[in-house]
Amino acid sequence: MNDLNKALGDISSIRRQMASATEFRGYGPATLAATGAFAILAAGAQALWLPDPGNHISAYLSIWIATAFLSAALTGGQMYTRTRRMHSGLSDEMLRMAVVQFLPSVGAGLLVTIVLLRYVPLATWMLPGLRLYLFV
Repeated sequence: MNDLNKALGDISSIRRQMASATEFRGYGPATLAATGAFAILAAGAQALWLPDPGNHISAYLSIWIATAFLSAALTGGQMYTRTRRMHSGLSDEMLRMAVVQFLPSVGAGLLVTIVLLRYVPLATWMLPGLRLYLFV
């Protein structure tokens, strides 16, 4: 039984290594174009309704958080279906690897926003430009 557990562990390790070395093709071109269109619409809404986002930070955050959730939902659904179709054997591991690579940027953006809003409210004017540095 010990040999069986070792073999299963080795197989799992090999699958992880294969998934990390394989190019992830879960982002479809239509999805990337749609998320770009969402961003353009959000930027247009911001320009139209919030010419000075630093003084209306809650409205600014509402626009961009809604855009982020909409884009994440569309991208997540597309990643799931496309990965199942193109990488069926490694799809779960590849999805996990893609999400793990993106989470540090999301976490950093969330933490910086919370810290600025809660502890340094006079510095929230920096948020519109600061988010660019977190996702590069």
